Amino acid sequence: MCGIAGIIDLKNRGINPAVIKKMTDALAHRGPNGEGIYVEKGLALGHRRLSILDVSAAGNQPMISDDGALVIVHNGEIYNYIELKKRLGGRPYRSGTDTEAILRAYERRGEKCLEDFNGIFAFALWDKKRKKLFAARDRLGVKPFYYAVYGGRFHFASEIKALLAAGVPAKPNDGVIYDYLTRGYYDHGEETFFDGIKQLMPGCALTIERGEMKIFRYWRLSDRVSDFSGKSASWASARFLEILSDAVRIQLRSDVPVGISVSGGLDSSLLAAVVNQVSGGQKNFQLFHFTYESGDYDREIPYVNLLAKSLGWEKPAVVCLRHRDVPELAEKVMRHEEQPFPGMPTFAWHKMYSEIGKTRTVVTLEGHGGDEIGAGYDYYAGAFLLDILKKYGMKRMTAELRLLAKVRGLSERKSPLFFVNGLVAYFRGGVSADASSFAAPDCLSDEFKRAGYPQPRFEESFRSFLDNFQYRDLLHTKLPRGLRSMDRESMAFGRELRVPLLDHRLVEFAFSLPVEQRIRGGSQRFFMREAARKLLPKIISHSPKRSLPNPQRAWFQKELRPWIWSVLSSRSFKSRKYFNQEKILREYQNYIHQKNPANAFHIWQWLSVELWFRAFIDE
Repeated sequence: MCGIAGIIDLKNRGINPAVIKKMTDALAHRGPNGEGIYVEKGLALGHRRLSILDVSAAGNQPMISDDGALVIVHNGEIYNYIELKKRLGGRPYRSGTDTEAILRAYERRGEKCLEDFNGIFAFALWDKKRKKLFAARDRLGVKPFYYAVYGGRFHFASEIKALLAAGVPAKPNDGVIYDYLTRGYYDHGEETFFDGIKQLMPGCALTIERGEMKIFRYWRLSDRVSDFSGKSASWASARFLEILSDAVRIQLRSDVPVGISVSGGLDSSLLAAVVNQVSGGQKNFQLFHFTYESGDYDREIPYVNLLAKSLGWEKPAVVCLRHRDVPELAEKVMRHEEQPFPGMPTFAWHKMYSEIGKTRTVVTLEGHGGDEIGAGYDYYAGAFLLDILKKYGMKRMTAELRLLAKVRGLSERKSPLFFVNGLVAYFRGGVSADASSFAAPDCLSDEFKRAGYPQPRFEESFRSFLDNFQYRDLLHTKLPRGLRSMDRESMAFGRELRVPLLDHRLVEFAFSLPVEQRIRGGSQRFFMREAARKLLPKIISHSPKRSLPNPQRAWFQKELRPWIWSVLSSRSFKSRKYFNQEKILREYQNYIHQKNPANAFHIWQWLSVELWFRAFIDE
């Protein structure tokens, strides 16, 4: 992983090298092992290096092709670079890096080279002969790519702060802020919280040639799915395990130590078990786990200890977030996140990676993405039941509902609520599933409410309700914000994050399975649980999903009350055009006295917007 930055003057004017140096300085945390700059008339490229593959100087960037015709800056990993280099052949390679494979692939295939890459990446390649910039982002958007056109120049970078360092103005994007405060959306499109600053969407590429910018999609999930409706459950679980094993095999490629972040749940535990299997059980990988200081929030530790014991590994290093850490970390975390973020888990990730940063471990594997590809969240049930109703009728749908309720210990009387809550989540865009309460108090200013920004529209590319819901979470709502936070908090300490469950082959495979292979017998992520049956203790592989508990609700009522009150009652908060401070303080008082205990999500929304303004707009 690294940090990349660049400027193209659309009128081919000269660029002061000091400007690109400011951009790379803003990304120094992403690349502690080296810095490089390339400048020619009308173009400047910058790079901060985190050495993972071929840690020698041969891997430094910007990297220039043998004939001098191409220059590239690259952030991420092309995991299949060894196979790709062999296939491409030709003259000997000068390094053991994956970046050189990108250059060679572009020489042979042009823009179609993107079809050959298995990895997480964001890169910008300058074709000197054609005076053309070619940039791309990986299929699932694991690695970031931000850009802005300002002052007749196209600026791009791995993080927004590098664009600001180049002089791009920091202005709030009211439409995105409205979506966040009223609907709970974070990263659902190309717009960011900064007006005029955009992100290249997952699976997309852009070109700039003769001053003209074009954006195109090179990967669309709906075009990549097959029909596995006739396949058995045993085939599905075996094939899933086969693909995952290969994904782990290529993602273990590293010239620096690798560790694994585990939660105690199915996804990260299965990942660790496959790592153990692929490595032949010969290596004891360091495990990391985060928790919270109260004894009520460390329920996962017995599971991660059981996992370590079953694999014959050492117990995980446990990192604990304390309530007093939060006010101290708030400004620092916001500077890394660059926008509102998902509350206490993000603070915990930051704390964990700060500790990982003190160890020899440079690369960590995460189990992120399993719920999105395996239909693991409870609120998917409504969409699944609609599909069953459409395909099989009311009788079968009722039977499936009872099984779902039984697995979760719900009574016959309460089981319909499981269906209803899922439907609400589906038709509200999944917002209610994360919002802690379905009805946010009306605490926005009258002026802002009248703005009435339109509801975002999401692609409905599939015939299945469940497919469309999972796709929405995968590429627009839930997963993008998680990936962004994990990228920022790992890179804050010069550490690389890899997510094998988001290998694009696994994603395409999972969406090719019928909904009955994802949810069966009341169990969600069914094909994944079956794959884990022989690898993990049953209490891990087949226990119902446990939401990761966090103390946000409790801390907002007690331990963090003085800090929250100081922020919400401040003059700066009152000055924001978005809020009715009087109503918000009244709602917070009600929250303290447990009159609306479900509103922790909304309190965090108000807090995080204010923290963002202080970090970036008020400067």
